[in-house]
Amino acid sequence: MDVNVHVEYKEKHIFAVHTENSQSSFYIDKKEEGYTPLGANSLELLLSSLAGCIGVYANSYLTRHDIGFTYLKTTAHAQLAQSSPQRLTDITVQVHTDADIGDKKDVFMRFIHNCPVHNTLLHTEGVNIELK
Repeated sequence: MDVNVHVEYKEKHIFAVHTENSQSSFYIDKKEEGYTPLGANSLELLLSSLAGCIGVYANSYLTRHDIGFTYLKTTAHAQLAQSSPQRLTDITVQVHTDADIGDKKDVFMRFIHNCPVHNTLLHTEGVNIELK
């Protein structure tokens, strides 16, 4: 399955994003003093993608194994590197839930580590950037 997004400059720091697969639209923006952004910045979206993907996988595991829960939340935290190249470091994702996983914790953790966003960050050998 191909995954495609289109990101188009609008004005200032605002980019409109349209996803082909889910037909969703949103904005990427950058906070400046005296300006309220229309959307999250790129780094926040990267962390959101990772935390969201892990959350989807956690929900899938719990649902598939009939493990009840009333609370499921993921949080992500990272540091902006102090040296070149500019990037996020020390990325941590936490899964918060009231599900009674019991002795299945290791299996649960292996399962959620297979989220494709996590695998992409770990195993992509490079990103091709082309000028058209």
